Amino acid sequence: MIRPSLRWVAGAALLLSLCAPVAAQVVVPPGSSLDVAGGAIDIGCTSLDLQGTLNLGGGTFSSDSDAIFASGSDITGTGGTISLGGNLSANGTNTGNNTLVLRDGCNVGNTSQLSGTITVQNLVLQSTTGRTFVLPQGANITVLGALTLQGTAAQPVQLTSSGGTAVINLGPNATVTRNFANVPANVQIGAATSPAAIPTLSEFGLVLLSLLLAAFAFRSRRDRTAFGSHSG
Repeated sequence: MIRPSLRWVAGAALLLSLCAPVAAQVVVPPGSSLDVAGGAIDIGCTSLDLQGTLNLGGGTFSSDSDAIFASGSDITGTGGTISLGGNLSANGTNTGNNTLVLRDGCNVGNTSQLSGTITVQNLVLQSTTGRTFVLPQGANITVLGALTLQGTAAQPVQLTSSGGTAVINLGPNATVTRNFANVPANVQIGAATSPAAIPTLSEFGLVLLSLLLAAFAFRSRRDRTAFGSHSG
């Protein structure tokens, strides 16, 4: 069975964007695939609604606008890059052994909102304009390979949470690179550090310790009494 290619969809969306840039959107329906095939597809300020499969094959897919990774969507291939310049809504999509870059783009304002749950090999949050990346509350982002936070000396990137504490989970071999990035207390990178356990005694141990202390106190009192009688 031939899987429908959506190269023509990307082209049609770009053509549509000339007429209606606000509403322009590339939609990859369920059961269909958009094949980058090791090359590069750049849809400019057109947004992406991924419901089917995005096959990177080592290539690069770019949008300067928003992206939705719907439930059931799939990103295949290895060594590729997804580069987005707007908000990202992900519903459990695993991006495979690829890199996700969130950066400056076409959206009005200087904020990128991340929502939902996503697992990614490499995640890059970068900006030259001091962009704020709003992360979902909870442990909904997992980075298996490399996490890179890249701003500039004049305009550091800003991380914040959409609510309570936002956690970026790190895989066992993950690395973190931070250059000119402000990470507040409500954003946690890596698992929380568990406080060292304080040794405790069992019930039997507590009873034994109490008896020893009582014996020591009795012995001390007897010795003092004996010393007082000898002194007299």
